[in-house]
Amino acid sequence: MLKNSLLSLLMTSLILSASEEYHLKAPVAPKIPHSIVQHGQTRIDEYHWLRDEHWQKIVAGDLDFKNPEILEYLKAESAYKDAQMEDSKVVQEHLYQEILSRIKEDYQSWPVKKGDFLYYYREEKGKNYPILCRRKATIDAPEEIYVDVNREADGKDLYMFGPSVTNRANSFLAYGYNLTGSMERTIRVRNLQTGQDNEWSFHNSTGSILWVDNEHLLVVERDEQARGKNVYKVNIHQGPEKKVLVFSKPDEFDGMFLSLAETTDHEYVMVYLNSGSSQVVYVSPRSSIDFRLFAHGTEDVVFNLDHFRNDFYILTNIDGANNFQLFKTPVNQWGQKQWQLIQAESDSISLTDIHFYSHYLILEQKNNERALDELVVQDMGTGQKNRVSMPDEAYELDFSGDWDHNATRVRLDYSSPIRPSTVLELDLTTVQTTAVYTRETPNFDPDKYEVKREYASARDGERIPVTIIHRKGLVQDGSHRALVNGYGSYGYGMTAGFSSKLFSLVDRGFVYATAHIRGGDEKGYQWYLNGKMRHKMNTFTDFIDATEYLIEQGYTSKGEVAINGGSAGGLLMGTVTNLRPDLFGCVIADVPFVDVINTISDASLPLTPPEWEEWGNPVASADDFAYIMKYSPYDNIQSMGYPPMLFNSGISDEQVTYWEPAKMVARLRALKTDDNLLLLNMNMHAGHAGASKRYEWIDEEAFNYAFILKCFGLN
Repeated sequence: MLKNSLLSLLMTSLILSASEEYHLKAPVAPKIPHSIVQHGQTRIDEYHWLRDEHWQKIVAGDLDFKNPEILEYLKAESAYKDAQMEDSKVVQEHLYQEILSRIKEDYQSWPVKKGDFLYYYREEKGKNYPILCRRKATIDAPEEIYVDVNREADGKDLYMFGPSVTNRANSFLAYGYNLTGSMERTIRVRNLQTGQDNEWSFHNSTGSILWVDNEHLLVVERDEQARGKNVYKVNIHQGPEKKVLVFSKPDEFDGMFLSLAETTDHEYVMVYLNSGSSQVVYVSPRSSIDFRLFAHGTEDVVFNLDHFRNDFYILTNIDGANNFQLFKTPVNQWGQKQWQLIQAESDSISLTDIHFYSHYLILEQKNNERALDELVVQDMGTGQKNRVSMPDEAYELDFSGDWDHNATRVRLDYSSPIRPSTVLELDLTTVQTTAVYTRETPNFDPDKYEVKREYASARDGERIPVTIIHRKGLVQDGSHRALVNGYGSYGYGMTAGFSSKLFSLVDRGFVYATAHIRGGDEKGYQWYLNGKMRHKMNTFTDFIDATEYLIEQGYTSKGEVAINGGSAGGLLMGTVTNLRPDLFGCVIADVPFVDVINTISDASLPLTPPEWEEWGNPVASADDFAYIMKYSPYDNIQSMGYPPMLFNSGISDEQVTYWEPAKMVARLRALKTDDNLLLLNMNMHAGHAGASKRYEWIDEEAFNYAFILKCFGLN
């Protein structure tokens, strides 16, 4: 606890939320100088004290702060946020009802066939969580509810369900859950005949689970850094007391994340070890769990394996082929020298995944020019290839496949910005798709809107894809406000899928845009590489250039642009606002990674060492340190005017810890020269994913949109 009576007095005055004076003043965090020396440079972090020594307990859901002044400060920020948004309560309620009106509250998903059963889930009006159901043989058979998540979550502030997977006999369900918002999962097994859970629980799992057979389960146990260390084989009738260690991550790969996967035909199980630029793959026959090293990639080399007949097929960017090549090798000849090239690298297409069904190979790929996902079906007998056509200019496509690897009809999940979630059935023999189900979206008319895919010119000449949505008839005269979304990290591309919530802004005249910037993989793996490490500044300048393109084209005007991004997208928000505060009129940063140099310099944090291969290692490299310091949002706050800003976070977030946005807000308050709104919205019952309840999620979205409208004086 800080030994400072003046501090205690200040903190006490901050939490007097009933005081009229309090409502007029923002909390002011005390400055407690903390000196950090790195590569011969000294910097002073006045808000280091906001990181509590009990942070690991806090992430686990126990809000036992060693320094109670931190909790009081967070409470003061929360009270200030509530007070400042009090005048928007009516707007929030209107937005809530609008968003809710476009959701069919009583909903049943399209069933997935697995063996003799059809699996689906239902949502019921007034309930926050799904109800998992199945029917035997036909959809007209009696319904079996095997998990009512509402019942599991009853009485809990937060309940995160998943993953969940049944064994091949459909007799047992393995599932995970979390009550704090952290990445940890507790694993249980449910008897689907009796509906009862086995007595045991497997605690401290990453949530990566996989059935070996009908009675044995593979479970990944977390290490102290939450990355996954050991894989255990668990007899579901005996539980973890009799667990058998089948794989332990070698010490040389300590900084890598561990996960399980299997081939499409379920014959082989893989352990994948991943970090920011390396991947290691171990393979075992399912029939006899014995993992052996298959491939070790360094310097951004990755692999994706599947099995067909007597061969492994390997999708990889080895030897600098960053649009990826396809190899095959016999199951008993793993050495790279035995790999046979099947498909060479393309200049314009990036291969992303492979699946084998019946005698067909399905290639997932990205069209690097159009920044869109595509599918190609290849007949392994004739060699003939056919690309699957899609109906929209911009869309989101997810390959779901089928549980039966002999299937000749497989499932695709598809949507576009104005086409609600649709299940497509792909006939592999004809390569034709049929829409078998579209999720009903009430009070939504797609004919009112227009979707465009345009390209902004980056300052170095690259073409940045931008997906744009607006009402038809919009005149591009610069009179409209815009909301621009972005991410641009870890190779995670921003898709052009359907989201009914955004039409609450579009119907108020906003232009909604997604900037597909470098650091994501929208234009292939090289697009990702060109936005990481010493190329990271491309991510930020791309976003600025895409925003300026929207202004140049008359979609909006300077200062009339709201921006939003989460996690590494929150880093994006912080950096571009530091660089160009004049460009934006409103900023929302969700669970924002903004204290970059301090976090990436602290190897004691769970995610730090793997991050060195994404951002650079400021501990070992003075050059990496200098480069990260150029954009680290917290370290680049200046004494200047900033637009209105909202920082959303969760106290139990172990991916981006609570003190990052708390420190960012504190320093912004101390340095910024304007009177614009600056809010910290700290959810005390959430982690990185935010609220787990569907009606709370709508509350959060309504709050964010109300903030945007408040920024621009709208309702």
